[in-house]
Amino acid sequence: MEMCNAEIKKQVEKMFCDLHSKSDDIVAMSSVYKSALDRIMKLVSSRIAAESEGYIVDMYTALVEQIKQESFFQDPNHLNAFYRLNLREKLNDKYHFEIDSLDAFQKGIDYKEINQLYVSLGTAAGTLAVGGILKFAISGVVNIPFAVIVAGAATVACSSYFKIVPSRNKAAFKKAVDNFLLDMESDILNWLADVENFFESQVKTLYSQD
Repeated sequence: MEMCNAEIKKQVEKMFCDLHSKSDDIVAMSSVYKSALDRIMKLVSSRIAAESEGYIVDMYTALVEQIKQESFFQDPNHLNAFYRLNLREKLNDKYHFEIDSLDAFQKGIDYKEINQLYVSLGTAAGTLAVGGILKFAISGVVNIPFAVIVAGAATVACSSYFKIVPSRNKAAFKKAVDNFLLDMESDILNWLADVENFFESQVKTLYSQD
């Protein structure tokens, strides 16, 4: 599924390019793999959560500008009906983008439990792909911060790596992190495409009400 908003797609690609670079630096400078994993997980989850909230805002702003150009929404009643949908607030309520939520959440839960929590979410969503779980959150009730969902994806990916490469070779670890980030980038882009579709589907309900 392709995103329609090319500018946001570029921003996502730029963010992941930076995450690749910073994660590579962490792996190169770390001699303790648990420490490297912790730092990468926090870096990736907090950065993606913070940026994703901005992507949602930008997508919503673009949507508002788009519908204002349509003749249907020249009618103030129709435009007010759109604003009453509270689309931004709905998504914020579903995803809990606060970047401090990861630290707060971890005070009562360790990484092993985050792993288990993510797997249980994947079971409910029918997929372990983070994009699928985030899509599930649009229609389902997932009262877990966005950053924790991303952190869960990181722990699952890296836990799988440690099972395959018990010697924890640094080059192999770097490759595993790079592969994880590539998959995550694809998942985030797919999720944002789903958000676009969510916005559009909500707007379509207004036409049928007229």
